[in-house]
Amino acid sequence: MQFPYLASYFPPAPGLDIRLAYPSGGFVGGQLSAFVGTGADGTLVPLRLLDEIGAPIVDETRIRSHWGEWRSVDLYTVDIEVAGLRFPAVEVVGDERSNEIILGRNFLNWLNLLLDGPSHRVDFRER
Repeated sequence: MQFPYLASYFPPAPGLDIRLAYPSGGFVGGQLSAFVGTGADGTLVPLRLLDEIGAPIVDETRIRSHWGEWRSVDLYTVDIEVAGLRFPAVEVVGDERSNEIILGRNFLNWLNLLLDGPSHRVDFRER
């Protein structure tokens, strides 16, 4: 399956269409665009989306931004669907400052992706 790069970025950036669910629950809402953040350690999801699906807080931790600032955040557990495949119990950071979903390596390392920059597309391959 192929996903176009996100044209809302300049230059265009890799992205995936995903859906979010309460662990083992039904998916809420439609497809969401998510930034493929290969440089991000963890996955960030806007807090409002986590509230919508009723995702449980599982822990608290501290994260450091690329600017070097530290802040305390809550960790949540969600199921993420990509191309009809459900990935259960993914830990994500609840982000109260952004409306952007950033898929970090804690999730991306489960996927077989080819980032085709010249064609501005992401090729998702099932294992």
